[in-house]
Amino acid sequence: MPASVFETPSKRKAAPEVLPDQMSSEVGESIEHSELISDRDVHKTCYVIKPSGNARKKEKKSYPFIRLDQSIPETDGHVVDRWTLYTKSIEKIQTKLESLLNDADESTLHRVWNYVTSTQDYHHEAYTLLPVGLVLTGANISSHTRLFTNISKYIEQKEAQKVATVVVTLRDASSLREALRKIISQLVGQLKADDEDEITARMKNVPQGDQTDKRLSYDLDLLIDWFVKQESVEKIVVIIEDADGSDGNLLPEVIRMLFVYRNRLPFVLLLGIATTLPIFNTKIPKRTMRMIDFESFDVLRTDDSLTRLLDEILLCSSTQLLLGPGLFRSLLKRYNNHTKNLETFTSAIQYAYMTHFFANPLSIILAPPKSIAQSEDHIIALRTIPSFQSYVADWTSKEECDTEHIRELLTDSTSVLAFVGSCQKEFFEFVSRQSDALKLLDVLQDASSTYSSTTVKRTRAELYADAITGALRGSPIVRELVMFITKMSAATVDNLARLIDQKFDKNSVIRKMRDSWNIGSMNGKASHLKLISNISKSLQEFLDANLKSYTDIVFHELFVFDSVSLCENAFAPRYRATIEKALMQPSYYLCHPSEAAELEKPFLSVAHALYRESGTLINIYDYWRAFHQVLVAKRDTETMANESLPTNEDEDAGYSRGLTPPTTFLESQTLALFYKAISELKYLGFLKEMSSKRGGNKNTLVTLQKLVWDGL
Repeated sequence: MPASVFETPSKRKAAPEVLPDQMSSEVGESIEHSELISDRDVHKTCYVIKPSGNARKKEKKSYPFIRLDQSIPETDGHVVDRWTLYTKSIEKIQTKLESLLNDADESTLHRVWNYVTSTQDYHHEAYTLLPVGLVLTGANISSHTRLFTNISKYIEQKEAQKVATVVVTLRDASSLREALRKIISQLVGQLKADDEDEITARMKNVPQGDQTDKRLSYDLDLLIDWFVKQESVEKIVVIIEDADGSDGNLLPEVIRMLFVYRNRLPFVLLLGIATTLPIFNTKIPKRTMRMIDFESFDVLRTDDSLTRLLDEILLCSSTQLLLGPGLFRSLLKRYNNHTKNLETFTSAIQYAYMTHFFANPLSIILAPPKSIAQSEDHIIALRTIPSFQSYVADWTSKEECDTEHIRELLTDSTSVLAFVGSCQKEFFEFVSRQSDALKLLDVLQDASSTYSSTTVKRTRAELYADAITGALRGSPIVRELVMFITKMSAATVDNLARLIDQKFDKNSVIRKMRDSWNIGSMNGKASHLKLISNISKSLQEFLDANLKSYTDIVFHELFVFDSVSLCENAFAPRYRATIEKALMQPSYYLCHPSEAAELEKPFLSVAHALYRESGTLINIYDYWRAFHQVLVAKRDTETMANESLPTNEDEDAGYSRGLTPPTTFLESQTLALFYKAISELKYLGFLKEMSSKRGGNKNTLVTLQKLVWDGL
């Protein structure tokens, strides 16, 4: 703060005679522009300026989306419309996704809760081992926090005040003391965060007994004092999120300490494992394994969760956007072969929605606002869509062509928007029919599995891409299922009817078709053959009529998003290409293209350029000399361009004053930069150290091995 604030009124300089516009003192008194400051105002420490003019106009609300001027010139209203439509669509999806993820974890939460409540009482004779639950969470670390938070909340809700839970991460604890301090402080201080400063502050409230008590904050005896006072607490559940990610012997030491206090504190330990049980067993010593009684819980979701995601999000009646076959196959392949994680799959769906509404100016046509009718650019762009042009070409090629209809679409903006609305209704009907057809195929496969045990069932997610492209119509799987219908027995027919009643609503087309079969009136072999013939014919017609391609819909580009490369670059980025481009062409990321010539090349890029010119083995001294010469040449060029060369008298005068020669200073500076560049190249995986013996048994680093990547 300025020193004048602390000065006494007698020592303060006189205030200016006129204040700008209108000012008010700290006690609420205002002084006009034309008034002089009186003696009673001199002692005031600050003044608040109140502009006398009109209030400032409110700044325009900014949106994450930008104006797309490259393809279709947009206004601010169009950007707002796209953002509004995106937020409404994504809110509905996020609500369903959250419910879906919670329901997917429901079985795991219930099994973990049963395990916690079924453990022996801590003073029981059989309580000789520490109960440990191993939760196999999968490789997606980003979902672990949400999962273990849900486990903690679920146990606390089920057991009310009987169970105290604490969630900790060992990656933030460098030692056993720190890990125990986190556990004790969160239980005793009821902390919800892992902030070290906050934990230290709250630990002051930990009961320490009398003044002679010298116990430290990581002593588990403090937890015993707290537990004695908590009459309602029967279990203490310690949840460690990253059990297999801890360094050294930290986890075994934590287990050993909890095992030592198992008869005085009712500990139940839950460990989150991102790998597998065999890998985890190799990290835990055998003596530690003899202290625990563990049970494993697999959190990997089944295909039922993916099927439910397909029904409730992608193929629901209110969907605004359909994932294309190429994109869905890519996501499904990544899900089956790599992640097996539902959170990653749902993130890809949200990213697809964001990309569609962000980069496609015609996405606002999905819910046409009033501004669209006034934008001729959008109408012109609609007429250039390939599906619309194909529709016009096919319509005009007919012998009996309604030229008036085509003329209205090509000249009248209102007719185009009305036609888009009818196409959108057709899209909603297409989605509903696809959903019913996939459900019917699922039911037929369930019925055929009871008939033939050799049948391999394909899930709805596996059939989705072929269904929306029309590839399932007349496919081998459909022919086999229709053939199965012709061989059904009376019991199989009853089972098929029961499955249809369970899967479909009363008002659905399939239920009405099932009611028309009159299964209860079947009497005798002849009537049975007639019935299965009727069932086979009706189901075949239904599948042929509904398993159509989305490309048959005009303006399907507005309703289907199928950019495979865009999503693959986002969720499986190619790090190598990006790193190489950044090192070889740093101006691409560091400045505008017009300023690339003036950009000073980073030292890491200089070292990488020399690296690319070298062989497999690089002598570190030669590497350093080349790096040094490049920087010296660059420095000499800049010196000659910006400054005049010093004379001999100037150099002698500088040395006489004790200054370091310029060459020596440059070598020491560039040597530090060289070490830094080498370390960064090693971190990026370009180099590997090699040592050889020189002069006795001392190891001296003389060469670097070049780790050559394919195609580098």
